[in-house]
Amino acid sequence: MDDKIESIISNARIFGSLAGKDIKTLAKMGERRQWLKGSQIISEGEEGDALYLILSGKVKVVLYGEEGKEIVLSIMKEGDVFGEMALFDGEPRSANVEVIEDAECFIIHGDDLLNYIKIHPAVALNFLAHLSKRLREADKKIGGLALLDVCGRIAHTLLSIANAGSNMQGTGVISIERLTHEDIAAMIGSSREVVSRALKKMANEGYIKIEKKRFVLHI
Repeated sequence: MDDKIESIISNARIFGSLAGKDIKTLAKMGERRQWLKGSQIISEGEEGDALYLILSGKVKVVLYGEEGKEIVLSIMKEGDVFGEMALFDGEPRSANVEVIEDAECFIIHGDDLLNYIKIHPAVALNFLAHLSKRLREADKKIGGLALLDVCGRIAHTLLSIANAGSNMQGTGVISIERLTHEDIAAMIGSSREVVSRALKKMANEGYIKIEKKRFVLHI
């Protein structure tokens, strides 16, 4: 199973520049942990002392309003990393991370990771690039929420998810795993009913094909 950890570490952008022996060292620094669907891995406001690399499953990064309204900031899967920001700024966790499919993560504690970065400065540069990408994505999301209609926000969100992986089926065709209407609504700041109507409109106009387990976008 260590081979799987090493493979996922080597494919993670923040660690991808490391040599094989350095990846093996990193793979021995952390621990594996599993969570069932519905579990909470991180709670907003708690102290941040570890980085999490997803080995399997799926999680969502989410905030809750005063009346319990859910705002999904992102959905993450195998190979994605979360929990890194609190390690660098010393601030409490900024959001909740909840399991939406049984998940397993590789956890590296903050002190161990920071000491490792001192020896491998290339990882620090990768982290800067990683955090810069997060900021750009946040800027795009804020702009999309402010300037686009519901159909535009749905398309923007689905394309952002597609761009995070290799989802091209052919020229102008993108396929991603199907999300629930509730998840999409939480990601774009709308309601399930409005999202359902918008998806039906987009499907009727040929912009999206809704399959049993996939969304196929025609762009």
